[in-house]
Amino acid sequence: MSSVKIYDVVTIKGLRKPIDFQPGDMNVRAPAIGDVAAVVEVYSNPPGYELECSGKDGVTIWLHAFAPEDVELEVIG
Repeated sequence: MSSVKIYDVVTIKGLRKPIDFQPGDMNVRAPAIGDVAAVVEVYSNPPGYELECSGKDGVTIWLHAFAPEDVELEVIG
């Protein structure tokens, strides 16, 4: 978990648990492998990440909190 920091840009390389997707104001669709997202928060207790994926127009596609064991991330920026 220590390699992922707030404001990093990451790619979702794997999802180890089904996403409980609830459409709403901040969720157009569920997170998917290959999505690029920004780390908007890093939690320590319990550990986790809040990620936001936006379209080219800057509008949020999804905002989701992940436990480190539920997602495989690659830092790309």
